[in-house]
Amino acid sequence: MIRTVTYVVLLLVLAAGLSSCTVPVSSARLQFALSESGTIGYEVDDSGVITVKGRNMHFRNAAGAYGVTITEYRISYFDQNGSPLDFGGSMQAGSVNLYVPPGIRCTEPDPVYGCQLGDDGWYFAAGYEIVSVQSYQLMPVGLAIKHIESEYPIGWYAEIVFDGFDTLGRAFTTDAYLLAITAPD
Repeated sequence: MIRTVTYVVLLLVLAAGLSSCTVPVSSARLQFALSESGTIGYEVDDSGVITVKGRNMHFRNAAGAYGVTITEYRISYFDQNGSPLDFGGSMQAGSVNLYVPPGIRCTEPDPVYGCQLGDDGWYFAAGYEIVSVQSYQLMPVGLAIKHIESEYPIGWYAEIVFDGFDTLGRAFTTDAYLLAITAPD
């Protein structure tokens, strides 16, 4: 009996420890945008060739937020009614590997890591904006074809979430950010 109680207590402690390993990250804490239009979309030329433009990701931490390293994104696509769109795979994932400095400013920020607590003249403020060097093609051509076949409906959107870890080594998954699907883009 004592052995059973010991195992139960041990399992509860482990469960509590594992649940504290993931940090909630909301859009109020980690701000996200895409370059140019802020949407994902495509263009179709007169000969019917579909072009999906890549987007650079923009991130900024809110005042006082820990720095984060974003390692992955997952994006899913939905119609105007919120139903998942199936075009041979309604979700895609990709690697990011991007460090977003903490929500701290200072007189002389490091070009890569921004400012840290204790740097000369530091204070809490929105962190420095980081723009991905790499452009991401967030819309599969199959989705563009389905959008065209559906006669360009308004209200289609994507939900994108990011995974990574903060400067304390804690894993996180963000809340979903919404992106409009547009054409022409």
